[in-house]
Amino acid sequence: MAEETTTQVEEQDVQTTTPEGEVDYEALYQKEKKYSQSLRSRAQDAESKNDKLSLKAEEDRQAKLIAEGKKDDLITELKEKTKTLESKLVMFEKQDAAKRETLLEAIPEDERVHYENMNLEQLEHFVRQAQPSDVSNPAEAVQGRTNTNVNLDSFMANDEKFKRENYGDIVKAYDRKATQKTKIT
Repeated sequence: MAEETTTQVEEQDVQTTTPEGEVDYEALYQKEKKYSQSLRSRAQDAESKNDKLSLKAEEDRQAKLIAEGKKDDLITELKEKTKTLESKLVMFEKQDAAKRETLLEAIPEDERVHYENMNLEQLEHFVRQAQPSDVSNPAEAVQGRTNTNVNLDSFMANDEKFKRENYGDIVKAYDRKATQKTKIT
């Protein structure tokens, strides 16, 4: 005998949010921004608490080793840790010195005296500001344009309006060919 189970479906009032009038997207954006900032601050707080707890756990472990009379083991462990950290420090200092030297080379020699004592971040910012911005917008990267290969014979066969509108394309095509030939040789 098969038992029939009946499920009773209750109707729920579904609330659809249809905007009556204009939606204040600026307020929604600010609300989302505030929410993401609160999440970020919570994550940073959790990370800082984690760091504090891990430092405390390490201190407790060291105190336990000292209480057990294993001071020599702790001393050798800390010496090894110090050696590895010192080697990493030397490597980073070399990298910073090399980077500082390349940045100072970008500054004229008579002005270097003023910038030698800047920290690396400030020096990078200064050199970046001093260099002209190199913004290039090649025709191939511009959206909406197509890369057309135009030769002079087919170009001259078109009407005057087409020639005027596409003169830049033919010049660019010949310029590309000229630069490609110089790169090959």
